[in-house]
Amino acid sequence: MIVEISVVPVGVGESLSKYIAEVIKILKEKNIKHELTAMGTILELNSFSELCEILEEINEKLFSLDSPRNYFVLKIDVRKKGGRMENKVRSVLEKI
Repeated sequence: MIVEISVVPVGVGESLSKYIAEVIKILKEKNIKHELTAMGTILELNSFSELCEILEEINEKLFSLDSPRNYFVLKIDVRKKGGRMENKVRSVLEKI
């Protein structure tokens, strides 16, 4: 499953980079394949339960950093036969 997550700690000011850095640290600690982009982070996961565990950990981490509210946006691509981030990109680039 490929998931794009965008999380916005609301009420912490204009700059969010220190909060997003903590999210990336969580993904690295869990050895989750990910790609940071300017508007979100793309992950490769095995299940919805794994996604829920990660979201819960991110949420708690941001609260511990004094975020009063966390806003999440998710896009999820689940294929029966599986899928990899780089394969999706390669498929488009080959057609250009």
